[in-house]
Amino acid sequence: MIMSRVVKEVFELSHKSGEKIHGDIRYTGDSEKKPVLVICHGFMAFKDWGFFPYVAECVAKSGCVSVIFNFSHNGVVRDQQRITDFAKFESNTISHELEDIRLVVDAVYAGEIGFNLIDKEKIVLFGHSRGGGEAIVHTASDRRIKALVTWSAVSTFDRWTHHQKEQWKKLGYLPLAKDSTVSLLRMGIRFLTDLEMNSENLNITHAASRVNASWLLIHGKMDGTIPCYEAERLHEAANKSTTELILLEKVGHLYNAASRDEDNYKTIDKLITLTTRWLHEKLS
Repeated sequence: MIMSRVVKEVFELSHKSGEKIHGDIRYTGDSEKKPVLVICHGFMAFKDWGFFPYVAECVAKSGCVSVIFNFSHNGVVRDQQRITDFAKFESNTISHELEDIRLVVDAVYAGEIGFNLIDKEKIVLFGHSRGGGEAIVHTASDRRIKALVTWSAVSTFDRWTHHQKEQWKKLGYLPLAKDSTVSLLRMGIRFLTDLEMNSENLNITHAASRVNASWLLIHGKMDGTIPCYEAERLHEAANKSTTELILLEKVGHLYNAASRDEDNYKTIDKLITLTTRWLHEKLS
């Protein structure tokens, strides 16, 4: 019987450079080792943003362990509720975030996170939006990942026009608001350089073709941020025998959960139930 009371603990990991990753682990308090879902948030998000804590809580209630973390360069300091470290945010790259995922998965596998709680042979990687693309790239090269779940995943990290890139190179950064008094957030030139220098390693559709783990690929047909055809592109590249594509009607990028008031999480509840049932089926 699955216990409903969820225990939440915090953890901290350090890169060799000294950069920190802060995260939370949630689980129910019985002694049975469980599958673990490592959750990767998307661009401009963080572990405590929006529906992520709710998803992590529900995953734990379903009988898995959930591990959710802030990427080291996402600009959120420890457990703050917004981006305040603008310099760190500006220095971020996709490669940095992939290194973060590797560090977290390594820690889970080694028992540094969730020791005696986690069945390390049942590690699942979950990603939303840009985090979904990163989860795909990581899973393609890590046989420890036994299942992959992506919601609204990008099919490419290269999402800017030639004109935007020219301005980016000229300024040395890409502002995220036309008026700097509205937002100080900007993406540094390192991000663009990383995309250009590592285009093959960061090719999501190529990575999708190398994913051997069971993969649940979910996307909303009304997604105005990441068009639905990107999910179809990923599915076309993937191994059809191990990949399931689900396209949801009347659902956008945030699954009617931009705030809890939108539909009282009815849509997200259905999505969580669908996801956790699929996980238990694939990992049983």
